[in-house]
Amino acid sequence: MAGASMIAHIPYFDTPHWVAIAMTPLVPVLLWWVLKSKEGDLWKDRVAYILAGLLFLHEIAYRIFHYSTCETMTEFLHHSLPINICPLALFCSMIAICRRSQLAYEMAYFWGFAATLNSILTPDIKWAFPSFGFIGYFVSHCGAIWLVLYATLVLKMRPEWKSIWRAFKAFNVTLVILAVVNIALGGANYAFLLEAPEADTPFFFAPWPWYIPVLELISVGMFAVAYLPFHFMDRWKVKASAEETVG
Repeated sequence: MAGASMIAHIPYFDTPHWVAIAMTPLVPVLLWWVLKSKEGDLWKDRVAYILAGLLFLHEIAYRIFHYSTCETMTEFLHHSLPINICPLALFCSMIAICRRSQLAYEMAYFWGFAATLNSILTPDIKWAFPSFGFIGYFVSHCGAIWLVLYATLVLKMRPEWKSIWRAFKAFNVTLVILAVVNIALGGANYAFLLEAPEADTPFFFAPWPWYIPVLELISVGMFAVAYLPFHFMDRWKVKASAEETVG
C-alpha cells in the first residue's frame, strides 16, 4: 500500500515487525490445532465465516482510517482504494473459505505467497507500532495468509499444477483492469504499474516500465515455488503407497 504522503517506511525487522511476521503462520496453525479434533464441518464452517467476517469489517475500518489520513478525496481515490493485489488476495481468500471456491482459493494462494508475503516482509507504510496504521496494515496483509492457510490446513483445499496458470491468467487480467482504473482516475498507481513502491523490496530492481515484465517472470517462478510443497507431498504419498503395496 503506497500513498502520496508516504515518503518513508517503518524500520524493518524490529520487534513489532518480527511479531507481525510470526503471527502470519501462528494464527492459522493455532486454529488448525484447535479444530483438528472437531468432527464434521460445522465448527470449521463457523470459524471460517467468523474469521472472514471479522477481516471484512477490519478492512472497512482500515479504509476509513486511510480516508481520515488523506487530505483530499482525489488522494484517497488515487492511493487507498482496496484494489491493489494484496487486498484483492484478501477478498479472494474470503470467498474461498466461505464459498469453497477453487478459483478464488488458487488466486488467494498464489497471489498471497507471491505478493502479500513480500508486503509483510517489506512493508510500505510510515505508521509505526502501536498506531492503527501499523496494526491495520498487518492485520489486512496477514489476514490474507491466515485465510488461505485456514482453507489449506482446515478445509483441506489445495492447488494443482494447472492452478498456477489459472492464477497467472487471472493475475494478468486483473493487471489490465487496474491499468484502466489507473488511467481513468488520472494519477493512480494501483499494482504499482506506473511507479515502484517505496519499500526496499528486491523485486523492483529494474526501471519502469521494465520491472513489469520482470515481475511477470518472477511471479511465475514464485507461483511454482509455492506449489512445491504439494508436489513433494504427492510424490511422497505415491512412494508410500507403492511401498505399502509391495510390502
